[in-house]
Amino acid sequence: MAILADIYGKIDAFSSQNLLFGPNDKVLVALSGGADSVFLLRYLIARGYDVVAAHCNFHLRDEESMRDELFVRELCLSLHIPLQVKDFDTQAVAQQQHISIEMAARNLRYEWFETLRQTLEADCIAVAHHQDDNIESILLNMVRGTGIKGLCGIQPRNGHIVRPLLCVNRNEIRAGLQEMCQTFMDDSTNFDNQYSRNRIRLDVMPILRSINAGVDSNILTTIENLNEVRKITEESIGRSIRLCCKHEGDTLYINMKCLNEAPSPLSVLHTILEPLGFNRTQTQQLLQCSQVGRQFLSATHTAVVDRTNILVEKTKKGANGLSPKGVKLEVNELPLEEVGTIQKDSSHAYLDADKVKGELTVRPTLPGDRFRPFGMKGQKLVSDLLTDLKVNRLERSRQLVVCDEERILWVVGRRVSDDCRVTEQTRRVICLDASSVASSASASTEP
Repeated sequence: MAILADIYGKIDAFSSQNLLFGPNDKVLVALSGGADSVFLLRYLIARGYDVVAAHCNFHLRDEESMRDELFVRELCLSLHIPLQVKDFDTQAVAQQQHISIEMAARNLRYEWFETLRQTLEADCIAVAHHQDDNIESILLNMVRGTGIKGLCGIQPRNGHIVRPLLCVNRNEIRAGLQEMCQTFMDDSTNFDNQYSRNRIRLDVMPILRSINAGVDSNILTTIENLNEVRKITEESIGRSIRLCCKHEGDTLYINMKCLNEAPSPLSVLHTILEPLGFNRTQTQQLLQCSQVGRQFLSATHTAVVDRTNILVEKTKKGANGLSPKGVKLEVNELPLEEVGTIQKDSSHAYLDADKVKGELTVRPTLPGDRFRPFGMKGQKLVSDLLTDLKVNRLERSRQLVVCDEERILWVVGRRVSDDCRVTEQTRRVICLDASSVASSASASTEP
């Protein structure tokens, strides 16, 4: 048992160093029936953890899929380990979501594991990735194109997912299983080089080893070095993000001057925008864009180039979805004696009801919109008013106006028109509230 003892000791040290397990943890272990997951299960049992096994049957290998499930059931029964099994129609999911079968299986697997973890109140999900998997992953990432994160390999912990076997290789695992006389199932697709990862393992790695017999060890050392570099990089990027970003309400302001003073503006901006759905090409275009007002869209967010900032906000329904005609406002007249009791600020507008021509409607601003601001004799472009008030591009795109049948009476929240101003001769007053106007506009766009 000397080999097994050494391997277990190595895993113990690695798990302790990376804080993978607590002494009383309940562990959900992903059990495919292959050598790696079977070894992981046996290790966890040997170390006394409270273990529950989970097996996915993706029904991709006909009889072999059922063979693996049967093996897993018999193994857990013999070891007195509770087992959860889930069947998936993986091909149907891949077709529905227009993704590869490999991606569909991965998504189904981890979504179910997390649901099961919560249901069983397990502390973590243990999966059996090892050193060879790590090497293959970074080589694949390099081929596809990646940044430093992709070159840092598989991490020991990712949320509730832990990988205690990243410190051992495939040969060590097989030797350990042989020493404990433990059988396992081989997946025939692991030897099919139509899959990219298999080609790396079966074709590329033997060539690299023929060039340098120590290539595995050297790549693993490179992964360690890059993980150390990544810590420094992330600290620098985090500091730059704190300096150049601020939130005001729902809007993220990214100061372009501060951003361009960062050691790597592209890396900083990409780190900010990637979680919001923007790709690297969009990030590069944003960084180079000098066209004020240009918009960039992800699936969930809008980024706009302003004079000194990049403005980012979650894409909203509402004002932008209004038709140019707008929607009718339901308004009530305010008794004249109550006008003085309401707080007069930019969020309210008071109109002389007898000067209003027909019905009031609310709509978004349009190019060329003009109105007569309070106190002015002539007209002014609404766009010029918003520029004078230093309204940013995102707010401009959502700006509402209240109109009667002939003209704009209120640039909502900004200025009231002089055409319907309340005077000493006013006998009937309409009071409009900006929040109720916006609510009416938003409600009109709901499906």
